[in-house]
Amino acid sequence: MMATANNNEIGGWKKRLKALGPGLLFASAAIGTSHLVLSTRAGAHHGMIFFWIILLALILKYPFYEFGPRYANATGFSLLKGYKAQGNWAVYLFLVVIFINMFAVTGAVGAVTAGLLATLFGVAIMPVPLLAGLVIFLTVILLLLGGYSTLDKFIKLLSIVLLLTVLTAFIAVLVKGPLEPVAGFEVPTLLEGAGLTLLISLLGWMPAGFEASTMNSIWVVEKSHVEGYKASLEENLFDFNLGYVFATLLALMFMTIGAYTVYGSGELLEGNATQFSNKLLGVFTANLGQWAYPILAVAAFGTIYGTLITIMDAFPRSFVSGLRVLKFEQSEKNEEQQQFLDRYYKIVLIVVGIGGFLLFYLSAASMIKILEWATVTSFITAPIIGFLNLRAIQGTDIPDSHRPPAWMIILAYIGLIAMVGFAAYYILSLM
Repeated sequence: MMATANNNEIGGWKKRLKALGPGLLFASAAIGTSHLVLSTRAGAHHGMIFFWIILLALILKYPFYEFGPRYANATGFSLLKGYKAQGNWAVYLFLVVIFINMFAVTGAVGAVTAGLLATLFGVAIMPVPLLAGLVIFLTVILLLLGGYSTLDKFIKLLSIVLLLTVLTAFIAVLVKGPLEPVAGFEVPTLLEGAGLTLLISLLGWMPAGFEASTMNSIWVVEKSHVEGYKASLEENLFDFNLGYVFATLLALMFMTIGAYTVYGSGELLEGNATQFSNKLLGVFTANLGQWAYPILAVAAFGTIYGTLITIMDAFPRSFVSGLRVLKFEQSEKNEEQQQFLDRYYKIVLIVVGIGGFLLFYLSAASMIKILEWATVTSFITAPIIGFLNLRAIQGTDIPDSHRPPAWMIILAYIGLIAMVGFAAYYILSLM
C-alpha cells in the first residue's frame, strides 16, 4: 500500500516536470530588463522601499497572468479565443497593444544586450548599434531554424545557470552588508519626476507586460501540440507558479543588490547602453571585488539574452495568433491554419527584428529613455489586457472545475482598480 502511494507520488512529480516549459518561458520573458535594469535601478536610486512595492505589484498582478495557463488548460486554446468570444473588438485591442509594444520592447532589450556584450566581453571591433543588429539578426535565424522545442530546452538550461549566478552575487552582497550613505545624501522623491517615472516603469514590467499572460497561454497550447501531452490543470499551474516564484525571487535579489551596493553613494545608473553596462558592472565589482565580475557577467548577459530570445519569439507568435483568430471562424489547428501561422510568424519575426533594431539605432544615445517609453506604455495599456483576461476566464466555455476561486477574482478586481487609478495619477502628473 505504501509502495503504491510512493509510486503515485513519484509519477505525479514526473508529470509535473514533464509539463515544465511555458512557465519558465514566462519567467525568462520577465527576468530581463525589468529585473537586471529596472529592479537594480529601483534599489540603487530608492533603497529597500521597493522590496514592498515589488511584492505588492506581484500579488495584485498575479491573477491576470495565472488566467493564461488556466484558460489554456480549460479550453485547449489560448486566451485569444477568449478575446474572440467577447467580440472582434477585443482581438483588435490586443493587436494594437502588441503592435505598440513589440518594437519598443525589442529595441530596448536589444540595446541592453548589445551594451552588455560590448562591456562584458570586450567586443569593441564594431559600434554598439551594429552589434545590436548582429545579435538581433542571429536571434532571428536561431528562432527560424529552431522553433519552440529549441527555445524550450535553451531556457531550461539558462534558468539553472541564472539562478546559481545571481544567488552567488546576492549572498555576497548580504554578507558584506549595505553601504553607509555619503555625507549630505538626500533621499530622492518617489512620487514625482524621475522617481515616479522609474516607479511606473517598474510596475509596467513587473514581472512583465500583461501581454505575457496571452503569450503564456499560447506556449501551453504549443507545448501540448508539439509534445502530444495534455497536462492537467494542476501540472500547468505548477509550471506557471514555479516560473512566477522564480521571477519574484530574482526581482527581489536584483533590487537588493542595487540597494546594498549603490543606494546612498550618490551614484545613478543612467546613460546609453554601454555607459549603463559599465556603471552597473563597475559599481558591483567595486563593492564585491573583482572575483564577482565573471559571475555577474554570466548572470547579466544570460538574463538579458534569455529575455531577448523569448520576447522575439513571443511577440510575433502572439500577433500572428491574433490575426489567425480573426481570419478563421473555427479555432481548430488544421493544416491550413498551421501553414498560416508558420508563414506569417516568420514574416512578423523578421519585421520585429528590423523594427526593433531601427528604433534602437535611431535613439541609441538614450537607452534608458527607450526603456522608459516601452515600460510606461506597458503600464498604461495593462488594464486593457487585464480586463480582457478577467472576462475571458469568466466566460461560458470555462467548466466549473477550472474556474478560479472567488478570492482570486476579488484580487483581480482590486488589482484592476489599482492599475487604472495609478495610471490616471501618472497621466495627470504629466499635465
